[in-house]
Amino acid sequence: MAIILIAIGLLFTGIDIHVVSGIEYPAFQVTGMLGKYELAPSIRTFTLTNVLGDHVRIDCLPDIVGCVLIFIGCSMMLRYNKRYLGGMAMTVVMAVASVLLRTCGFIEQDSSLVVWIIVCFFAQVAAELFMEYLVLYTTVGITNALVNRGTNTRILFVWWLTVICRTYMAFLNFVGHTGVSNIYRWVLIVATLIGSVLLIRTRKYVKK
Repeated sequence: MAIILIAIGLLFTGIDIHVVSGIEYPAFQVTGMLGKYELAPSIRTFTLTNVLGDHVRIDCLPDIVGCVLIFIGCSMMLRYNKRYLGGMAMTVVMAVASVLLRTCGFIEQDSSLVVWIIVCFFAQVAAELFMEYLVLYTTVGITNALVNRGTNTRILFVWWLTVICRTYMAFLNFVGHTGVSNIYRWVLIVATLIGSVLLIRTRKYVKK
């Protein structure tokens, strides 16, 4: 059951399909100085328009749900390997960054909002990748029965494919190239689905 929870959780965190809600952010006043530095217009555009938007964007597969499922699954697998603790810690970081990214527009409306967006955006991306690395490589280690090694190799292959896609997507979305980003998004969706199915198939090889 733990592996199934982790696999479903990875689907929620790995696939992002955002829709724009009717909840509008307050008016932003981000022009002017940020400390001793002047904010470049491009940075304001990248963060406010491309990342945050003027309305709250809702993920159809909420990352927070995926983080909870992965956290529970990892806690059930701790008896096999304590490295799952690292994955659990990263799910907390990712969940916090995900929530802050969508709510920071209500917390700050001045120039410091740009910093909030950049920190939360890249913290979420980094925490997600590091969490998946810890969880998947630990799972592969405890399901490394000879008959299952081919499946484990395929799991890691499709995961690294998703890493490439998400890395490119993060920067493409940041600079507003959403058209090119959508190509990587479809590759990511297919690879994530395949990886999750393969991961579920490994559950019978835990510690065998």
